Amino acid sequence: VRTGARGRMQLAGKRAVVTGGASGIGAAVAKRIAAEGGKVAVWDINGGITVDIADYASVERALAETNRQLGGIDILVNSAAITGPNVTLAEYPLADWRKVMAINIDGTFHTNRAVVPQMLAQNYGRIVNIASIAGKEGNPNASAYSAAKAGVIALTKSLGKEMADTGVR
Repeated sequence: VRTGARGRMQLAGKRAVVTGGASGIGAAVAKRIAAEGGKVAVWDINGGITVDIADYASVERALAETNRQLGGIDILVNSAAITGPNVTLAEYPLADWRKVMAINIDGTFHTNRAVVPQMLAQNYGRIVNIASIAGKEGNPNASAYSAAKAGVIALTKSLGKEMADTGVR
């Protein structure tokens, strides 16, 4: 565990939400935040506070539960994502396209939309929306994933500009 300049844990007292925190990158992020002294609410379809980020009402319920458990949110890490099938665009199943978009871009929008007003009210917040090089370069046979991650990049840039004169980063 790394500590700050005065020997304190860098996230002591901070309250964090990590989407997709039951496995993969999200689990590693949640573990690190906790190791740095933060309180973590894992939002995941498979554990923690059960939430389907593709469904805004589910996100609102998770937000209410998190506020009940942690008393607020200082940090949001959007890690939840799916890759979808590895096929050409011409063969891409419509239902899979919609599912990748619903989780990867709609889910990122939903979680940000739910949490940002609270962060603005407290004039503090830190948001990390995890994208992918696929969003910049486009991966072959991964059109939905690439398009969704490009959307996450653009959403994050737009939100950053909206929050530039606030305490939310």
